[in-house]
Amino acid sequence: MKFPRLNYKNLSPIQTVEALYPLLLNRKIDPSGRATWTEVIEKGEYSRFKQLQLISKSEEFLVTFDNIHRPERLRRTLSMLSLLKMEKATPQQQCELIYRFILNREIDDLGAQSCAKQIAKGLFSPWVLIARLMMSAEFKKPYFRRTPLQQLHRARMLWVQQLPAAKTILDIGGSSPNVPEGALIEMGYPHRPEKLIIFDKPPQEQYWGTPNYSQANTLTRPWGQVQYIHGYAEDILQNNKLRDQKFDMIYMGQVVEHIYEDKLLSVLNWIKEHLAAGGRFCFDTPNRLITRFETGEGRYIDPDHKREYTPQEFAALLTAAGLNVKEQWSILDMPNVMSSGTYGIKDFYSGEPLTTTSDNGYCFAMACEYDIASAFNHISNTISLFSSVL
Repeated sequence: MKFPRLNYKNLSPIQTVEALYPLLLNRKIDPSGRATWTEVIEKGEYSRFKQLQLISKSEEFLVTFDNIHRPERLRRTLSMLSLLKMEKATPQQQCELIYRFILNREIDDLGAQSCAKQIAKGLFSPWVLIARLMMSAEFKKPYFRRTPLQQLHRARMLWVQQLPAAKTILDIGGSSPNVPEGALIEMGYPHRPEKLIIFDKPPQEQYWGTPNYSQANTLTRPWGQVQYIHGYAEDILQNNKLRDQKFDMIYMGQVVEHIYEDKLLSVLNWIKEHLAAGGRFCFDTPNRLITRFETGEGRYIDPDHKREYTPQEFAALLTAAGLNVKEQWSILDMPNVMSSGTYGIKDFYSGEPLTTTSDNGYCFAMACEYDIASAFNHISNTISLFSSVL
């Protein structure tokens, strides 16, 4: 992400706050951040330097700048310096922020002493300091730290590795832009089915963009066949190619939240009816117990999401469809976010990647079965109740 070139002099305080978020955190301002800085502005306590200083000390800033390549890091440093010039920042303040932007850490004692000597002699130049730091071995080290999104992806891959072996699999929404065998195999599914059907939107409409391979023909691999069928998840009920087929596993990775809410129960019923004996429906989805702290109420983490569910809400939908939850997981546990009610990225690095609960994860996952005996008992009880009323 590249932040736009702006004339900060012509921006109001709240516009400046919004403009600095891409510069500092590589993203747009969130509702919580907007509320915090609006309060600072209303108290008359806002300054560009204050925002630069406070956000550059945050863990999110450290993670963000750990993954920005060197030319872009320099460009942002120069933009930061133009802001400091407007604020008439002292040489000491400039030194501290240059260290944060260039080396992504606080200034150390040696650096502070060196800067202090130059300042005392009246020889300090931010450009000389930037050049010196950029020539250091520390600046030239590669950046290895994963982004929060990469941490989540890693946790999801650990979950996929827990899924059961299945001879026949239907992966709804499972295209990959680069891997013809689909997202499930790409995510590290350790087993190889004899038949894998991937049901997804037409290639030009797929979520990650048009794939770089043809999905027109059945692919034959040493372990089995991969077939693509195209259509929307909501329309799977009318798909004649799948009408008479049953599967050992039906998988939906980060898909249920994209299905229109009024269609989801019908899709779940269809899934139940197309599970083979002992077959499992396995899925994962963002956990609204967590994402609401990231986006605020009324918004979702992706504009294409039709609804983000809590584990309890989705379990009720599964019950209504006649599916029983046999296993559940929390993907990337976020205990600090849950306990504090404040979104932050600390848990992306300190939280357990996979646990066998479903409430605290950034995502939750479940494996479900169609219990015919339970369904029969439910029908029998319903008939008995109806008969007693008559």
